[in-house]
Amino acid sequence: MFDGILVDMPKAGVLFRNYPNGTKYVYFTVAAYRNKAGKPTSKVKAIGKEDAVTGQLVPNRNYYIIFKKEDETPVIEKKIVATSKRSNKLSRKQKSSNHEDSNPSSTDCVPTKIQSVGTVATFWETAQKLRLTETLKKCFPSKWDRILLSSFYMLSEGNVMSYIGDWFDDNKIDFTRKMNDVECSRLFESITYEERQSFFTEWLGCLSDSEHFAFDSTSFSSWSNNIELVEWGYNRDGDNLPQVNFGMFYGMTTGLPVFYHLYNGSVPDKACIKFMMANALDIGIKKVCFVIDGCLITEENVDVMFESNYKFITTLSLARTEAPKLIDKVKGNIALIENWIPEYKMFAVKQLITLYGHEIHAHIYYNPEKQARDLNEITSKIEKLKVELQKLNNSKYVTQRFTEYFDIKTQSKNSFTYKVDECKVNEKISRAGFFILLSSDEKYSSFDVLRTYRNKDGIEKNFYQIKNDIDFKRIKTHNIDTTQGKIFTGFVALILRSSLNQTIRNHEGLKKLTFEKVLLELRKIRLVTMSDQKNVMMMLTKTQRNILEWLKINMEFIE
Repeated sequence: MFDGILVDMPKAGVLFRNYPNGTKYVYFTVAAYRNKAGKPTSKVKAIGKEDAVTGQLVPNRNYYIIFKKEDETPVIEKKIVATSKRSNKLSRKQKSSNHEDSNPSSTDCVPTKIQSVGTVATFWETAQKLRLTETLKKCFPSKWDRILLSSFYMLSEGNVMSYIGDWFDDNKIDFTRKMNDVECSRLFESITYEERQSFFTEWLGCLSDSEHFAFDSTSFSSWSNNIELVEWGYNRDGDNLPQVNFGMFYGMTTGLPVFYHLYNGSVPDKACIKFMMANALDIGIKKVCFVIDGCLITEENVDVMFESNYKFITTLSLARTEAPKLIDKVKGNIALIENWIPEYKMFAVKQLITLYGHEIHAHIYYNPEKQARDLNEITSKIEKLKVELQKLNNSKYVTQRFTEYFDIKTQSKNSFTYKVDECKVNEKISRAGFFILLSSDEKYSSFDVLRTYRNKDGIEKNFYQIKNDIDFKRIKTHNIDTTQGKIFTGFVALILRSSLNQTIRNHEGLKKLTFEKVLLELRKIRLVTMSDQKNVMMMLTKTQRNILEWLKINMEFIE
């Protein structure tokens, strides 16, 4: 509804419906015809509501669509009166009086444009607060605005750029000019390696010097045969397609993406870390602590991190020979009050070990709740394997996953006997509830290490967002320069989405809403531009007002 705007009620073709709240809605007959049975019927659309004081119509968007469609010029040309921000606050009676007394020649005007303002205003304010706009201006002085516009579009609509022109028309955007998909491709292709590296260096400077970084990698699938980085490798999404690998550093304190690099799809994760660290040094990432997966801990990678003076935190797999020895060493005296971590409800002790010739601190944790879950998992798995073994009794051999829990003895070519290997199972039970984290920094307590490592799941959420929410699961470009530029723009969009997501999750009022619900409400916030160039804000719902207040969006920017 365009509250604050009154027009004459159409003289014919209208129907009225009274609602329990006292509002009388007005419908207009847009089509009259006979149905298949030959009976006359009609199609109606809501065009607004009746003003209780004047009897005039408070129009909605359908009103303008219907009447502009019937005539090239609106039939309401001399009837609509735009109200200022001040007059929006007047009573209905005052509005009616002002309308009747005003001079038509000086005040009459018509709506010329209706645009969404909520999403773009929110994205703009977020970019300002993060100093992201400032960084883009410095690194891309001639195209920062188009990069920002494209990232806003991706954040709102995904990365298929074909409809960016239509989206531009539907949104109030004042900081740049309209673009189409061809211009987007040219923009992406123009973003150079040097410009991207400059951005990463400047963006790093916006973060705290004490920031911790998690590193992980994922992959983007592609149908293209023209991108040299696209190769066959381990596809994390299960696509039967070649891929390009995407390694990313993520700020543990800020919760924001910091730096990424694309590399060949055939390169395994454990082989890329040396390369990624060299790139991190290039942009100025120094004296930091990396939080990485245990699969990346190889002798070469550990040597590189110590040589580069990088601190790191990682897991120690229980399958490694060092793990059972550490657990057996401490399990008799770990459950003591001096080892209790109340924040996580578990016990922990610290042991110095040697790994690949380097001294590393092992933090052994014992969680009674995890122990109960582990015991249930062990006993349930034994029962499940028993059922499978009964069905396999005439098989020629049994796979290794059974021998982990059972003692298997072959009787003949087609038969075997089995029983639970009590020694192996009891060893597993004795280590239930334990896990181990490694830290190269002796200053870190077991609490610090666990807290830092648990924050690592933020990078997985970032991967999910860029692949699914911003739609980069599959690359839709066909040359390396365009691909690099488009992924960079998607990375900018990811920074904005990550920041907004954190605000939503951490705010008491917003955390009950999903990001998608917040975006949906913001899209509904619209501004009417009148023929006298004045803007009239459509009435905000309580939810929309709350979202704008909680996100601290400047309303002056919107209006």
